[in-house]
Amino acid sequence: MRISSRILWTAMAGVAAVVIATAGMTAVSAQAPAGAPPQHGFGTGRGGPGPLSMLQQLNLTDAQREQIRGIMDERRPDQATGRKMGDLQHQLTVAIFADTPDTAQIEQLKASIAEAEAAALAGRVDTELRIAQVLTPDQRQKARDLPPPGPGRGRGRM
Repeated sequence: MRISSRILWTAMAGVAAVVIATAGMTAVSAQAPAGAPPQHGFGTGRGGPGPLSMLQQLNLTDAQREQIRGIMDERRPDQATGRKMGDLQHQLTVAIFADTPDTAQIEQLKASIAEAEAAALAGRVDTELRIAQVLTPDQRQKARDLPPPGPGRGRGRM
């Protein structure tokens, strides 16, 4: 099975966004300064128009924040996917730079990485679809009107 580099980069960017978003939510909600209003886990994340800062721009109600927090909490177990992909990437690097590279092993690792990335992308899309259903029609329109994330701004090539 061959996967184009565009699909591969898109899947990798999606996985990175999920990992960053999940880590960012935890960091933001755990490190709010004393006396600051509660962020409900929806801060700016790592400073780009990623999923967290996009949600912040939509003027969510407290009820919407709670619903979205629940959706995101359900995705937290998928952090294992990020660790698995990191391990697979490391194995691939080791295999590539071996004194005698095993092309069969490299091909198997490539297929495993592509499979894990596709699963992560599917999970991210499912989560975003569920979050979109929590938003009002006006909020969804505003989300569509936000500038698209680009390289160095949340999603995209690294």
